[in-house]
Amino acid sequence: MSHCTDCGPPTMSSALTAARMSYAAALIACIGYGVYIVLAYQCIRRLFRTTDKWESGRTALLAYTIMLFVLQTIYFVAGCKWSEIEFVEAPVDPELFASQQSSMLSVLKDAVYSINIWVADAFILYRAYIIWGRSYVLLIPTLTYFGSVAMGAGLLVQVSRPQATLGQAAVVNFGTPFWTFSVSTNVLSTILIAGRLAYSRRAISRAGRSQGDYRRHAHTSTTAIFAESAALYAVTALIYIPLFARKLPLQYPFSALLGAVASIAPTLIILRMADGHAVKRDWSKNLLVPGIATSRVGSSVDKGEA
Repeated sequence: MSHCTDCGPPTMSSALTAARMSYAAALIACIGYGVYIVLAYQCIRRLFRTTDKWESGRTALLAYTIMLFVLQTIYFVAGCKWSEIEFVEAPVDPELFASQQSSMLSVLKDAVYSINIWVADAFILYRAYIIWGRSYVLLIPTLTYFGSVAMGAGLLVQVSRPQATLGQAAVVNFGTPFWTFSVSTNVLSTILIAGRLAYSRRAISRAGRSQGDYRRHAHTSTTAIFAESAALYAVTALIYIPLFARKLPLQYPFSALLGAVASIAPTLIILRMADGHAVKRDWSKNLLVPGIATSRVGSSVDKGEA
């Protein structure tokens, strides 16, 4: 979630390290939110510029983007207030304050953080469905997604209890499987998406297409595969889990980074969809067809106006 501490009394050195890591987390959160704001603005702007104002696909993407923006903004504002109290108003040392989870502000921050993760995971899972269709290979990431929702709900119950701290066994016992299930969902979806797109790239090459035709399939480039698969989120989460499980102060900046990336990753995909470069639903049926389908939202985007 945010921060944690060992159960024993901290030394001066460990307290200073934890405070520095918490401060670094605040800086990373600001940078991450700034990057996200730019991407969200571009998405909303391009989706609003479509000619067909109430086209169902565009409306759904716009609603999802706005929902992500609201969640991320609430989390950022709550995090800013948390940092202000931690470093300015708190009567205790920052490490001890950082471990306290039962305040209303902390519960709000952690609840929005968890919901943001669930929403982002659901979108990545949806993209895997778009690329693979109704395949049984999606069963496992779907189950891990529901597992992350269940463990995340249990974690929120634990951290909202009076005197709760992230060093408590009950919190760690729910937090570790929550992140494990969430990361499993993303890693599995990432592998499935990246593998499918990489196969498409290889198939296009084997089909003897021209280099110009190859480049026109924007969803098969290395950068496109990275963006479509939300690999940025999966990599960050894989680094964060062991830090959280071992209760190391280095988890603080990675927690802040993960909170930002959870919104940045799906927003990058939506931005590609608005530009007409992302894979759409009938892609899996046309894997070897020269005109592999990509999604465009609205007629003005088709004309290159966005």
